[in-house]
Amino acid sequence: MTLATTKKKKNRRLKQEKDNDSARLWRWDFNPQLMTQAGVILLLMVVFYALWLKLMDPQTLPLQQVKLEASFEKITKEELHEVVSEQINGGFFSLDVVAVTNAVGALPWVDSVEVRRVWPDTLHVTVKEQVALARWRDQALVNVRGELFSPAVKSFPVAMVELDGPDNSVANMAYQFSVFNQALGQVGLNMKRIVLSQRLAWMLELSDGVTVVLGRSDIEKRMQRFIQFYSLLLTSAENVKRIDMRYTNGFAVQW
Repeated sequence: MTLATTKKKKNRRLKQEKDNDSARLWRWDFNPQLMTQAGVILLLMVVFYALWLKLMDPQTLPLQQVKLEASFEKITKEELHEVVSEQINGGFFSLDVVAVTNAVGALPWVDSVEVRRVWPDTLHVTVKEQVALARWRDQALVNVRGELFSPAVKSFPVAMVELDGPDNSVANMAYQFSVFNQALGQVGLNMKRIVLSQRLAWMLELSDGVTVVLGRSDIEKRMQRFIQFYSLLLTSAENVKRIDMRYTNGFAVQW
């Protein structure tokens, strides 16, 4: 057998194998079972897309009622209903719950808000109002967590204790306010103003006009000493102007 004959047989064998591979690939591409499965999947995708479009239609299951839940101490029911109504531009499924939540949460007296759908046609909005602990200068209020919030000044509660200190001291002053308030309450005293200087020295102005200087260290200890001896000054309290507690074993009184 010559080299040319061997080469021709090899070429015919390679061509036949290639034709067989092409035939198998052709049969695979047009497998009836796979085509049926692909058709079913495509049909389901079309059905689900059509269903999604229908559910997102604002006319599908339109909302019939809105339920509002809040204490309504600083926020009126009318104000809250107006804000919610402005955001209702869809049906039960298409309503943008995040937009409603953000709009209500932007109200200055709102602390937290929960918005949820109630099947089949109700929107339920629950609002927790801010609880003001004190006033921050004349600019804002401090809540019970030591956070600032800024409602309209005319809505500030009357006769609130004023806190005045460095901008980064709000949380610390709110905590210390609670400590001072509890201690002074033991002897029936109330505060009007708390000042924390840039050097972190504390000073209190009581509601009767007396100023109490506590300084930078041993604040609680000095406060307890003040409470212990303040009763000794009650007979002349109306003449007391300033009490300086920055002494190791006593205090100084300015009349």
